[in-house]
Amino acid sequence: MTFPRAMTRFTRGAVNTMTLRLVGHAAFADLEHVARRSGALRHTPVRAFRTRDTVVVGLNFGRQSDWFKNIQAAGICRMRLGRQQLTLGAPALVSAEQGARNMPWLFRAALRHVAHTTECVELPILEERTVQGRRLRDQRVFRPLAARGARK
Repeated sequence: MTFPRAMTRFTRGAVNTMTLRLVGHAAFADLEHVARRSGALRHTPVRAFRTRDTVVVGLNFGRQSDWFKNIQAAGICRMRLGRQQLTLGAPALVSAEQGARNMPWLFRAALRHVAHTTECVELPILEERTVQGRRLRDQRVFRPLAARGARK
């Protein structure tokens, strides 16, 4: 069983803002995506793990997570993971067992036994580059093709 949806109201404000400050430490990542309805640029803190040419993120709040719906609709997103800025492709759902296979044992145990996550998202890495600073501060506006028509 994943975290209850009602908990998302609590985590969206101050908790997400505080957690974004941890990006680059303890597998915290800044997932940058475009809202599917408004076209607004969003930053969501997630725990992400890289394995060669993919990144794995646990779906702690299930498939109903707004960030998951947004990247699914756009088919692309960006992520700041450590000192790397990654452009990621279309998400693929995998079981938590398969997704956690290459995670450190402590995170794998927390994903299964604390968060009770049943699914993970695998995102292929399309492009990567080294960045400086804490947040994604690219001057280029990140607008996936699917989201460009959504903003009016």
